[in-house]
Amino acid sequence: MAIFDSTIFRDLSGSVGNVTAYKLGDKQVARAKTFVVRDAKSLAQLKQRLRMKEVARLRRGIVGVLPLGFCTSSRKVCLNGFLKENIKKVEVDDDLNVTFDLLSLSLSAGELALPSIQAEVDGDMRRVMFHWVKQPLMPYMFKDDRLYGVVYESGLRRCRKVELGTRGVSGDMAWELPKDWDAGKLVVYGFAVSADGKKASGTLGVCRS
Repeated sequence: MAIFDSTIFRDLSGSVGNVTAYKLGDKQVARAKTFVVRDAKSLAQLKQRLRMKEVARLRRGIVGVLPLGFCTSSRKVCLNGFLKENIKKVEVDDDLNVTFDLLSLSLSAGELALPSIQAEVDGDMRRVMFHWVKQPLMPYMFKDDRLYGVVYESGLRRCRKVELGTRGVSGDMAWELPKDWDAGKLVVYGFAVSADGKKASGTLGVCRS
């Protein structure tokens, strides 16, 4: 609060910005407004915060794959796309327990049709065996679409992109696990990207170990 004596602003009252002026007896007083920021604590708001936090946690482990899956070099577009695809998949109950099915994670989005990719984890040989099948050519499904597998290690929260082949030719591939990866904590995904890299499919949850 400030008290001032001015012939110019005598009898001034009212607010300008965050300052309010008024008369207090025979003195002119100026007081700054106090703003109180209230932290929203409704159950719905708390649930949404937890969903956002979980999506951010998931994103950290697969951020390197997102430019391919969302067909852009823009970090902002990738992060917004990942949020849009996954936020509704995070479940939060009334006790604020968070659950998420990793096999439902979306690493890509677009108008292309899902590829036909299968995989199995061979824990003894420490490798992932991929198999993909030629698909009939039709709208949103082209023979030169490139197929990708993604292997995510949930303990370390790391992933690796595996380029497989094209949609127009069936094939198989064995991919060896990094030495520090746990073969019992793997989740495998697949998606397709157009030959020019401008379009992608959604994400196929292939298998988990």
